[in-house]
Amino acid sequence: MPQPEAFMCCSFSMPRFEDIEPMVDIFGAMRRNGTIPNCVWMTSLIETLCISGRREDFWKGEGPIPDWRADELQEQMGVGHWLARWGLYGSRRIVQAQFDQIQEVVQKAAPTGTLTGHMYTGQTEGGLVDAASVPLEHGAMLVGVPSLWSLPLIDWPLPRNSKGKAAHGDYAPVIPSSGKAVLEWMQVSKPIYQAAGIELMGDFFMHERHVLLMNMFTYDQQDPVQRQRVHELYLALHEESKKRGYGMYRAHVNHMDLIADLNDFNNHAYNRLVEKIKDAIDPNGILAPGKQGIWPNRFRHLRDKV
Repeated sequence: MPQPEAFMCCSFSMPRFEDIEPMVDIFGAMRRNGTIPNCVWMTSLIETLCISGRREDFWKGEGPIPDWRADELQEQMGVGHWLARWGLYGSRRIVQAQFDQIQEVVQKAAPTGTLTGHMYTGQTEGGLVDAASVPLEHGAMLVGVPSLWSLPLIDWPLPRNSKGKAAHGDYAPVIPSSGKAVLEWMQVSKPIYQAAGIELMGDFFMHERHVLLMNMFTYDQQDPVQRQRVHELYLALHEESKKRGYGMYRAHVNHMDLIADLNDFNNHAYNRLVEKIKDAIDPNGILAPGKQGIWPNRFRHLRDKV
């Protein structure tokens, strides 16, 4: 993208867990009709808390934060249960027109939501936006400036006096851009998280017809009980994904064969195709054998053993 004349950091939040359904449908429609020409990132209340502190800062009890306490924290912090963020880029008049149209849509379709927009322009008439001048809370990845602002997220489960070592992972299904489908997935995911002693930590990226969903989880990698719980959480989410025919956006190397097995249409026709290509261009199986679940012929017998 060329450096624009104007940039607007936009956000929209809604207060209830179930509000994710209308949010996905509203923003999905605006992605498809071009009102919002860029990816929309949606995050949950727990991820907002993770950036602000650790679990023990908000909840002194055992296990994950209960819903009643999460509601209290949401009210105290003045935030929504779900937060959508995106950027608008171009000339000032076009960006403002896009924002005005978005405002009209959400006021009619989601009147309990809160919309914000912060405009940044060049310092001179017709000048271009200096990405480095945009405050971190409004810019960062939206203007192509790298940062580590989300890194504290992985420390969420560790007490401040802990000698543990934080780690994180995710289960990342590709889901149709449907409010009903996304809400149903969140409703299915939540008890699986609770059984593992973890809060539902979900965010996703909205494209025109699909969303890339991140079921995040953080844990102490030196605690064998926590490691086993997140392993069971991952497998439980995978079983639910299989029932719905969802593919995967990404996976840890330990799970690549598991994820490749989701490509089961027509007796795993896709997997057989890419394995034929693999054998043709890398007959000795030298290049990254097994990566993405694609095994060369001479190592194919190891697939279920690794």
